[in-house]
Order: sequence, then structure tokens, then C-alpha cells
Amino acid sequence: MGYVDKTLAGGEEIIHRANFNWTYSFFPVMWFALSAAAVVFLALLQFAAEIPYSALRVGWWSAGIGFVCGTIILINHLIILITTEIVVTTYRFVFKKGLISRNTQEVSLNKIEEITLHQSIWGRILSYGKLVLRGTGVGVIELPDLDNPINLRKIIENAKSALREDSRDRKRINSDDDD
Repeated sequence: MGYVDKTLAGGEEIIHRANFNWTYSFFPVMWFALSAAAVVFLALLQFAAEIPYSALRVGWWSAGIGFVCGTIILINHLIILITTEIVVTTYRFVFKKGLISRNTQEVSLNKIEEITLHQSIWGRILSYGKLVLRGTGVGVIELPDLDNPINLRKIIENAKSALREDSRDRKRINSDDDD
């Protein structure tokens, strides 16, 4: 159970959970793959070509350091992916990140004033982009490379519209009760 699930108010429901695009993970995976490839290459040289360790000592140390760095980069990135929540509920937008320390940015849907989309040519081709939300009292919430950001923007706007409609219906019911 995630942070948002634990903090839902009465009657509040999750409408959508946003995901990162695969391109967000490209470089951490690439660094790990390159470092692992160096270790595999040295293992092939040493065992298949029967080159002694003493001739490959510098290569093994370099590949080992590279492999450790690539592994740390990948593990750090996986922790970020697993611990980040980007959620639209019936009442609010939540952007939560962090494993040990938690950093949340939340804004009521009716307080969101502007949603800006930043999408490069590659973003349009590969369907990713960055959203920037500006709201009353919260400042700016910048979201990293999201999968299908236009759909997320549409979901937020639809949730805002549904919230306004619900508010109008309650006002009508209350004014009818007063009569």
C-alpha cells in the first residue's frame, strides 16, 4: 500500500496513476549494461583466450570499479522508480518521492491554475514529456519524463471539471433545501 492509498480522505478515490516513460530509465540501464559488458569481455579474454590474470589486472580493476558504479547508478534509479508516486484522485494531485525521507507535493484540483507541457521532437515521437503544474499556494510542481503526458493532462482537467460539477450540484441541493 502506497502513500496515497494511506492518505485518501473519505469518499476520495484514485482516478489515475502516472508512470515514467521507458526513456527515463535509458541512461541508468545503459551505464549498467556497459559496465557489465566490460566484465563479460574480460572474462572471455581470460578464460576463453586463456590470457593470464596478471596481463589483465588493470582491466579487471577498471571493469570492477565501472561495474560497481553502474550497479549503484541502476539501484539508485530503481529506488527512485519504486518510491515515486504520481497520482490524480477525485480531489487532489499528489507527487510523492523518497524512500527514507519523504517529499510530497500535493495540490487540490480546484487550486491548479496552469498545466504546461514540455515535449521535444523525440518526446512527441516516443510519447513522453514533462508536465509543470502551477497552483495557488503550492508554487510549481515539475514532473519528470512521463509516459503519455497529454493523457495525464486530460485526466487532470476532466477531474477538475467533475469536481466543479459536483460542487455545483451540492450548491443546487443546498439552495433547494433552503426553499
